[in-house]
Amino acid sequence: MKQSIRSRLLNFFLKLLRRPIWNLGQLKALRARFAKLDARAIGKADLLCRISQIDLSHCQADVLQPLEFSDDLIGAKHILFFHGGAYCLRSPNTYRAMLAGICSNLGAIGVLPDYRLAPEHPHPAAIDDCFESYKLLIEKGVPAHQIALLGDSAGGGLVLSILDKIRGAALPMPSSASLFSPAGDWTLSGKSLFENEDRDPMFRLSSFLFFRSLYLAGYDASDPEVSPLLASFDGYPPMYFTASSTELLRDVAVVGAEKARAAGVSVDLDIWPGQCHDMQIISFLPESKIALNKLCEFIAKHW
Repeated sequence: MKQSIRSRLLNFFLKLLRRPIWNLGQLKALRARFAKLDARAIGKADLLCRISQIDLSHCQADVLQPLEFSDDLIGAKHILFFHGGAYCLRSPNTYRAMLAGICSNLGAIGVLPDYRLAPEHPHPAAIDDCFESYKLLIEKGVPAHQIALLGDSAGGGLVLSILDKIRGAALPMPSSASLFSPAGDWTLSGKSLFENEDRDPMFRLSSFLFFRSLYLAGYDASDPEVSPLLASFDGYPPMYFTASSTELLRDVAVVGAEKARAAGVSVDLDIWPGQCHDMQIISFLPESKIALNKLCEFIAKHW
């Protein structure tokens, strides 16, 4: 697809604002900026879904039920969504709005864990919270084949981590797993991290190094539990990877798709030309609407 004018303009302005993040003061300012932007999405999800909360051991998870939903709540299709934010940031209203649109499209219930963040809660806190949310759905009687995993950016890395945890615990696999611009390799081995250093309109490699230090907090980056891209993909469900051709994290999606295919997993891969990182969440982009429709088609295909 040819890159839209809106996307080109967005990339231009993002590059003007792009700054390395390398200290806690900047992280605090970034969190405040995210909160201000996120406030613009307050109430949007409520136009499409009824929202309630369930308690996990260390956090809550939002449950989004489409307004006209009438199916059995336990046997219904569920989307378990792990949000992005470099394992350090949150935008709850933005992600509720995004998930509400997906749930309304698919007639499914959405679950959005507000997992613990680094640096206050480094690895493995986020993984523990997200894995608990999957186990809770299974324990409540939701069939695994009625659960689709979804994650963007850091949330994509969490999808990979949770698939590995599900396999290790001998639990049934979900119906599918979709990953937008996923993280998941803290060894930073992908060529795109260097090839796209001056092309990515949103991030610098130095910022990734800072976020890595906050999230790992001394853990070995080469441990597959820390960098789930390094784990085996044997037994994983159908997977959908997307990324931009010019983003730093492109090769996590490319390598992930290659590893999945080599393990006999059914894989779809979309590399979008010239987009910014995680463009699916930027609702005013025409490419975002197309990408979310493709996501819904993929999820529905495997339910």
